[in-house]
Amino acid sequence: MPTQKCKREDCMYRQKEKVDDAYPLHRMRKKQMEHTWAKEFYQETDPAKRQQILKEHIGEEEAWEEEYRTRLWAARYGQRRLQKDEFVRCLMELKYLAEGTSLDPGGDRRKMGARILSTLCLAEAMQSEKGYQKILEDELYNVFLKFIQVSRGGRGFTSLVFGMGQLSEEGIAKKIAEQISVIAFKAPRLLRMEKEFTLLREAALRAYRQEYPNREHFLNK
Repeated sequence: MPTQKCKREDCMYRQKEKVDDAYPLHRMRKKQMEHTWAKEFYQETDPAKRQQILKEHIGEEEAWEEEYRTRLWAARYGQRRLQKDEFVRCLMELKYLAEGTSLDPGGDRRKMGARILSTLCLAEAMQSEKGYQKILEDELYNVFLKFIQVSRGGRGFTSLVFGMGQLSEEGIAKKIAEQISVIAFKAPRLLRMEKEFTLLREAALRAYRQEYPNREHFLNK
């Protein structure tokens, strides 16, 4: 009898070992699947298609990740209609701030900078853990991909002076680099908020490097 009991306990122990060994593998596979759809999600710039990707993968990630992505989605696109993009609007406001007058009566420029920080969820991200910061940086990376896509597709943006022909691919890359330099580097510097806009800057670099490899020297950092 003792022998049988020992065998039984030994068998149960080995089964537990198999479950324990399999669990990290299961978690790894889950993370790999999540990485695959998340990559697709952050490469896609069409809001409706992005929303569909999110819906198809509900429950496939940690609860805090899903909740935070949903919060960022609402902050960027709103709760219902997908007719606005608050994050892209913030990029244009940063561009306006940097290209405007150097005078700043009443500190209005800095107030606007603080509002942009809040809208982009950057203010709270500074106090958050790395996981939250990574998700926000990924979303901001997508914002810059959208910005680049819209810029490239705009006939006025890609035209030469007085509409006399179109810019070359190299010319477009330089012009987009100029815009991103103003938004991600010049504006935070003028606002004296370089640290606060760190994630935005990193996201801008990622997007530009992807779309224009070996053209980073066009950026004015």
